[in-house]
Amino acid sequence: MLYSGSLASTVAARLAHRAGVAHLRLVYFRSPLFLGEDEVVSRAHRWLGEFRLQSVALKREGLAVNRGGAVCPVCRRSLLGRVQRLARRARADLLVTGEVVGRGGLGVEELVELDRALGLSGRVLRPLSAHLLPPTAAERDGMVDRLSLLGLTGERDPEDGLRAVARELGVEPWAGGRRCVLSDRAFVRRWAEIAPDAPVTENLVQLLQFDHIYRIGTAAQVVIARSAEEQARLQPLFLPSDVRLYVQIPHSPLALVRAPWADYSPGEREAIIAAAAERMAEAAGLPRATAWVVRFRCEWEGETRRMRLPIEGEPLPALISS
Repeated sequence: MLYSGSLASTVAARLAHRAGVAHLRLVYFRSPLFLGEDEVVSRAHRWLGEFRLQSVALKREGLAVNRGGAVCPVCRRSLLGRVQRLARRARADLLVTGEVVGRGGLGVEELVELDRALGLSGRVLRPLSAHLLPPTAAERDGMVDRLSLLGLTGERDPEDGLRAVARELGVEPWAGGRRCVLSDRAFVRRWAEIAPDAPVTENLVQLLQFDHIYRIGTAAQVVIARSAEEQARLQPLFLPSDVRLYVQIPHSPLALVRAPWADYSPGEREAIIAAAAERMAEAAGLPRATAWVVRFRCEWEGETRRMRLPIEGEPLPALISS
């Protein structure tokens, strides 16, 4: 079973077991794009502890998802194809998912076509919407009790029905589960604007969740943390090649500057740092009637240097020796 830690996938697992699926293996796919892994594991152990939970990391092919347009169908095809290979090695009779007809842009026809394209016709059990879909071979053969399954659709809000069935199955309802960052349109927009060609890493995904992240030139980025909470989140995300910016005042903002520094001349590097310092001052609301001195350190050097931010109307900053 593809398990996401959501109430839907938990209820689907319970329904499948009640309907006659005796040996269920839960498969959770890890990816920088998926948040909430700890909750997934915790909920699986609490509500489905009798089943084995297998965690599988998605490699490069699992991350080749279109960042624009219809993301869910592409991702579902990728995940279902991956779990199909696991099922083949385990000689499993069925694949089980917590999908609901009409959610994520996939209706009855799309789900049927998805199974057919992957060579899985009659082998994918979707307990939450089974009554709306053709029966699986296991249902036709009487191995799975179709009457124990549901007919929910995403065209109408199934949450009330889900919560009622969850309580009937002895599961305390909750909201949310594993979250895909690609479901957040603001995140996708920031990704396309800030780092369209950068490889997908957990570090990048974490940086793109900051409100104040900007692109400088063609390949540099600056991330600005204003509050103490944001700065605590930003601190562990610095890489050895990053530049750290701050102002020597109480409650100073903190900025991370990232760029392919080897591709730039010394003058271009200084210009990037100066532009990042300007962005930091703007985001932090530093009054420009004062010429602030910004301190910065290249993580690979360990030496702290200074730069004077001009008052409004002055030319760009100049470096000051440390």
